[in-house]
Amino acid sequence: MNSSYKAQAHDYIIIGAGPAGVQLGYYFERDQKDYLILEAGEQPGNFYKKFPRHRKLISINKRFTGSKNPEFNMRHDWNSLLSDDYSLLFKEYDHEFFPSADSLVDYMKDYVNHFNIKVKCNTRVVNIGKEGDSYLLTDNNGNQFLAKHLIVASGFLKPYIPEIKGIELAENYTEMSIDIIDYENQQVLVIGKGNSAFETADHLTPSAAVIHLCSPNSVNFAWKTHYVGHLRAVNNNILDTYQLKSQNAVLDAEIMSIERINGRFKVLFQYKHAQGEVEELWYDKVLCCTGFAIDTHLFSEQTQPDLTIKDKYPKLNNDFESVNQKNMYFAGTLTHSLDYKMATSGFIHGFRYNSRALNTILNKKNHDVAYPEVNCNREDVAQLVLDQVNESGAMWQQPGFIGDYFYMENGKAHYGFSLPINHLLSSEAKSKAHFFTVTLEYGKSEDFDPFVADRIHRENVDASDHSQFLHPIVREYRYGELVSEHHVIEDLLAIWKEDIHLHPLQSYVDGTIDIVAKTEETV
Repeated sequence: MNSSYKAQAHDYIIIGAGPAGVQLGYYFERDQKDYLILEAGEQPGNFYKKFPRHRKLISINKRFTGSKNPEFNMRHDWNSLLSDDYSLLFKEYDHEFFPSADSLVDYMKDYVNHFNIKVKCNTRVVNIGKEGDSYLLTDNNGNQFLAKHLIVASGFLKPYIPEIKGIELAENYTEMSIDIIDYENQQVLVIGKGNSAFETADHLTPSAAVIHLCSPNSVNFAWKTHYVGHLRAVNNNILDTYQLKSQNAVLDAEIMSIERINGRFKVLFQYKHAQGEVEELWYDKVLCCTGFAIDTHLFSEQTQPDLTIKDKYPKLNNDFESVNQKNMYFAGTLTHSLDYKMATSGFIHGFRYNSRALNTILNKKNHDVAYPEVNCNREDVAQLVLDQVNESGAMWQQPGFIGDYFYMENGKAHYGFSLPINHLLSSEAKSKAHFFTVTLEYGKSEDFDPFVADRIHRENVDASDHSQFLHPIVREYRYGELVSEHHVIEDLLAIWKEDIHLHPLQSYVDGTIDIVAKTEETV
C-alpha cells in the first residue's frame, strides 16, 4: 500500500509546539493556512516542564515600561509571544523579573487555546522521509503525515558532548541531581562556562566544598558583549566566591582526560595560561553543562540537513530554509546559525520575530502575497524611520539581523517592515537602484567597556558613526551593493525624536536619492 494512502496531508507541518512553533502557528491560523503542529509532549511548551533544571528563566519579565504602546513594551517583555492584539501577555502569569519556567508552561497552554492553534500532542516524530516532493513523517504510534513544506521547530533535543577522553563518566545537565544535599561537602567540577554551567554552580554554592568551572575559553559577560547567550549577571554570583578566596575557581583549560578511581574522579587539565601547565585534580562529582545540539536521528538518509557550527545547528539560507533540503524550514533556536552570538535568534524574544518573518516570506513565496508596505512622500521617509526605531520590537531585539527597508518607485517611497536583512539583500535589493535598510545596532569597538566608555556629546552629530550604544543605522544599496550609510547618534534613553536626529537623516535620504536620480538621467 502506498504510504500516502493513509497519511494525513497538509501544506505545512510544524514539528514542535514550543514558543517558535506555536508563534508560527499563530500566523498560520490567522492567515488560514492548511497546517498542523506535531508535539511530542503532553502539552505545548512541554520542554519547559524540565528545563532549565533549576526552574528560573533568565529571560526578563519587565512588567512596566512607562509606555502604553504594546509594540514598544515587547522590547522589554522577553517571554510573551506576538499577536495582532496583544490580548494575552506573559506578565499576567508571573510578577518576578526572572520568572519561573512553570509560568511559561501555563502561558503557552493558554496562548494555544486562546488563538485556536492546531496542535496535536503526544505525537513524537521518529522518522522524516520523502514521498515525491513531500516530506513523509512517521510518529511513535506508526501514524504518518505528509507535508509539502516542513518546518522543524523542535529545538535542541540532545546534549552537546565535548570530545574529552572519559567524558561518559560525567553526569549530564539533563539528568544530574538538583538536590543540593547530594553535593554536601563534595568537590565538584562543572564542565562549561555558559549559563547552564553557572546556573548549576550557583545552585551548589551553599552545599559543595569546592566548585571548579572549566572550559578552554574565558568567560564572556553578556553586559559587555551585548549577547544574551553569554554569562548573565543573574548567574554569576559564584565569581565573587572565586575572587574573594572562598575555595571556588574558574579555570581556562583543556580537559585532557577523566578517570574514575576508587569512587572519585581524577581529571587532567592543560591550562590555557600558565605557559600550558598540566595539572591533575581530584573531584567527587563531574557535571557536564555544555549546552545542546540538534538531534538528527529522526531524519532519514534522504532528508538529512547539512549542519554548521560544530554540527550544533542546521545550515540555512536567508529564508530560514535548509541549504540542501528544499521546502524544509527551521524555526526557533535552530535558526541561531544565521546570527550566532550576534543577535538573539537562540531565545524567545528574538526568534518570535523570526517566526513572524518566516510566515511573511512563505506568504510571498507560496501564496503570492506581497510584503506589507506603506507608501509615503520622500520628505516623510526620515520621520517614518525614526517612528519605527522608537517603537519596533523586532529591530530592538534582533539588532542588525532584522530590520525595515524602503525604496523609491514612481516618485513615492515604499516602506516595509521587520524582515531579515540578509534576506532582503539577497532578494529585494538586487533589483533596486536605491534600496535602503534600517536597523538598530551597537558600535563595533572590540575594546569597548560599557561601564567606562566616553559617550559622544549629543550635539556632535558628525561623530554619530562612533556611537557605541544601540543606535539606528540606515544603509543605501545599489543593486545589492553597499554604497553609503548614515548613523543616527546614540541616545541615553534610546529615543530619537529631536531635530539633531531628524535633520541629518533627512539630508542623507534626500542627498542619496538625488544622486541616484541624476545618475539615472545621465545614463
